[in-house]
Amino acid sequence: MKRRFQPWQLAALVIILCAGAVGLAHWWRASRHIDATALVECLPRDRSTHVYIDVEALRRNGLLDLVAGSSAVEAPDYRQFVDQTGFNYRTDLDAVAAGFTGGDVYLALRGRFDWKQLAKYARGQGGKCLNAICEMPASTPDRHISFYPLKYDVLALAVTRQDRSVTMIGPGQSSNPPQLSPEPVWISMPSFAFSDVNNFPAGTHAFLSPLAQAQNIVFAIGPEGNRLQIRLDAACANPESAAALAAQMTATTAYLKKMLERDHMTPNAGDLSGVLVAGAFQQKDQRVVGTWPVERSFVEALATGKAQ
Repeated sequence: MKRRFQPWQLAALVIILCAGAVGLAHWWRASRHIDATALVECLPRDRSTHVYIDVEALRRNGLLDLVAGSSAVEAPDYRQFVDQTGFNYRTDLDAVAAGFTGGDVYLALRGRFDWKQLAKYARGQGGKCLNAICEMPASTPDRHISFYPLKYDVLALAVTRQDRSVTMIGPGQSSNPPQLSPEPVWISMPSFAFSDVNNFPAGTHAFLSPLAQAQNIVFAIGPEGNRLQIRLDAACANPESAAALAAQMTATTAYLKKMLERDHMTPNAGDLSGVLVAGAFQQKDQRVVGTWPVERSFVEALATGKAQ
């Protein structure tokens, strides 16, 4: 005699299967490792400057201690955030992916976080937490901080003009995954960012303004022997444009060398002139590749605010 399922038994079976599917999806999402490319893909893409920093690699190479404390690597809101939660980026942070667009900042941070402490911090700052998303006022009146656990070891954080902008951070935001370099620091910038270079150091204007002719610009920074190296990879519309850009940057470097020689000055590895005159550029089809060797003395001067 065949046994028939009662309606309540069928309903219970459906509920169990659904719960199992939800639990499996949650386990897959929590256990899936987010690598460097996936971390950057979590950020909004349109007209944005993107930065990736392999903090763990910098820590292993001793570079993190070298640049720690520099105002260039810590935005005020982020510094306040980590200080007041007891979060130690020297030991607890492994990687940072950041997106900058229109004055707004989006971050995907991989490391070790105390989620209860973070929620407590948000409430203590006059904020609130709802459905895992916490929000609170920033240090300036027109900015809001919002964050949530993207994964157990990934914190999504936004400092923007709108509330709850952290919801714009999530897996698979880009249909065109970025090509990250092996260096621990990677910066991708749209060409329009170089249309006005007045916000960059004065000595770099002649080198950076020609990059407005390119389509996409990537800077990568990493160790090269006993020193560091900045590598430029600029994509151009065609080989002719790439050749013109490489020639222009080579000519600018040669002109800077002549100016120093005219003034009887020797390039100093500890200042910006020593970095710029050591630049070398070459065309590779539709791309321009440039390199600048950087001595650690310049990084030390930059971190202490003594770089010229």
